Amino acid sequence: MLGSKKLNDQQLVDAIKNGDKDAMVQLYKDNGSSIRNYVLKNNGNADDAEDVLQDTCIAIWEKIRNNQLELKAKISTLAFAIARNQWLKRLNKLSKNVQMDGINTEKMTAESDSFQFDDKKKVQEVLGMIGEKCKELLTYFYFDGYDMNTIAEKMNYNNSDTVKAKKHQCFKSLQEQFLKKYSRQDFI
Repeated sequence: MLGSKKLNDQQLVDAIKNGDKDAMVQLYKDNGSSIRNYVLKNNGNADDAEDVLQDTCIAIWEKIRNNQLELKAKISTLAFAIARNQWLKRLNKLSKNVQMDGINTEKMTAESDSFQFDDKKKVQEVLGMIGEKCKELLTYFYFDGYDMNTIAEKMNYNNSDTVKAKKHQCFKSLQEQFLKKYSRQDFI
């Protein structure tokens, strides 16, 4: 069905619904470089990147086949969000299981928020200083890997845009508290 013609998002969804295996190949190729780059830039290796890419494509395939996907955004946006959440969950799991010299290392970035945490205990201590709502929201997003819509439901916010704005405010508050309490020398 695909041949040399690339399908648009709706055609791709329809092809997957019809069981077209070539659609999976297009899904994989279309999203491969952005997902691989993301994982590699966030403490992953080539095997990690490949695993996340495959898991992401399978998740999208299953959502489409089970009629659980409404096409409200580009498939590439959905794929990246799923991959990002999967990778953050893996990093979180690894940070719980693997300790190096008594210090957990985890680099966490999201959209425009980029702040490096080298000691999870220090971050958890500072989380207690920013209020329960912010702590809950940031925990859902960074540690549990929930997307904005899920957080909106869990925390009774109007929509994902509200959550995104609140997350940004909470992150900035966390960052300010962290920088007040610690300096670079605390991590060297």
